[in-house]
Amino acid sequence: MTVAPLNLLTEPNRVIIPCKEYGPIDVAPEDVLGPDGRLALLPRVLNKYVQADFVNEGLRLSAKGTSGLIPLTDRIALQVRPRFPLRNLTHMVTVCGYVPTMLPALRDYQLTDQASDWLLDVMADALLAALDMVSLNGLLRTYRHRTEAGSYPHGRINTTASMLRYASRGVNHKAEFSWFERTADNPPNRCLKSAVALLHARYSRMPRQKGVRQRIARLAESMRVLQDVRLESRPFSLHDPQVRGDVPLPETRAHYRPALELAVAILTGRGISLDADAGNVSMPTLLVKTEDLFEEFIRVSLQKALSHHTTLSVLDGNQKPGRLRLYEGLPDAESEALPAHEKPAASGKEPDANPDIVFRFGDGTHPLVADVKYSNVKGYAERSEVEQVVLYGHRYRSPVAMTIHPCRADSKKGLYVAGRIGSTIVAQYRVDLGADDLEAELEEMAKQLGDLITSQKP
Repeated sequence: MTVAPLNLLTEPNRVIIPCKEYGPIDVAPEDVLGPDGRLALLPRVLNKYVQADFVNEGLRLSAKGTSGLIPLTDRIALQVRPRFPLRNLTHMVTVCGYVPTMLPALRDYQLTDQASDWLLDVMADALLAALDMVSLNGLLRTYRHRTEAGSYPHGRINTTASMLRYASRGVNHKAEFSWFERTADNPPNRCLKSAVALLHARYSRMPRQKGVRQRIARLAESMRVLQDVRLESRPFSLHDPQVRGDVPLPETRAHYRPALELAVAILTGRGISLDADAGNVSMPTLLVKTEDLFEEFIRVSLQKALSHHTTLSVLDGNQKPGRLRLYEGLPDAESEALPAHEKPAASGKEPDANPDIVFRFGDGTHPLVADVKYSNVKGYAERSEVEQVVLYGHRYRSPVAMTIHPCRADSKKGLYVAGRIGSTIVAQYRVDLGADDLEAELEEMAKQLGDLITSQKP
């Protein structure tokens, strides 16, 4: 039996509590505690999206670093906002190809004119879930007027037409007759079948990665459910008033509307906005771990902005070739000059030096290394963050080590230089994620970092 996923925004008794990442959740203890005094949160919410502790002998819940609409209990959901001003979360996700986490609970999203590759799986799964509800509650069937002529009439005999076409010519064994035929071949079902066929064709051309085979099988099953529906050569059903929503569906087929909204979005190549609070298309709840997204967005944007440089490349220090081993080996002469010694015996592999962003010249030198920190910085960066990036700077022999942070609403964006630690200049950059034009913001950042690198050339 298929059970309809809960829609977090349309459920009549649902309470939506707004909060910020890493911020407190304004909820009464009695609303989240069971009769036994234990937390009665939904499975896999505690310690993944929410943390609990005691302050002044009272229970305190706070959000973690994931933004989106998160179900907390059967009655309460959290609307978690990014902790920094952020104007266009959808743009950041699209630039990175970041795939948000999907929860089975539904929420409404606003459609946009721009489709994104990362949305294909999300929209396909949402349509399949909506089609499960269509199959469970029954297909929409309409009555179609049919007319035929023959010797065995049924339905209503069209007397005038029969006399003019047959009796007037002495044909007395035939008559024209008409009837209403109940059929599933109507514009709403043809729209659904067109969307299913489009998705099936796309997934059939894809490499058989995780989830692809299952989606192909489910789409084939949906085609079987719609087998009595004609597949259009072109989606003419998009112009139908019921499909567009200009004419209401029968009350008993109201479950068609979410499926039709998704089908129309898929057929017209539309996407969704992660920034709007409401919309008209129901999809699985999408959650974004903003810290990971921020790091990837900065790295991808800098790679794009500096792609015209022939000698300077921007690498990911978390993987080769940007990653290095933390310890360099000693030359034989230097090792032999030391007292007798052993290497530390430890389980696991040797640690790596893996800054988030590594700038490298063609000759193999590294003019700048940077760590992207989704931390709240107004003045100097935290000492632990500085110690980490300066260590990387020494390992890469970089003249500049930098931390990159989102800019607070009460701070100025741009480049800050804290000073020098030994041979390494320590700097930070604050990115305005609330800028009207994020691409221009990151291009300006790339220019300032390029000027900083150029200033350190001998």
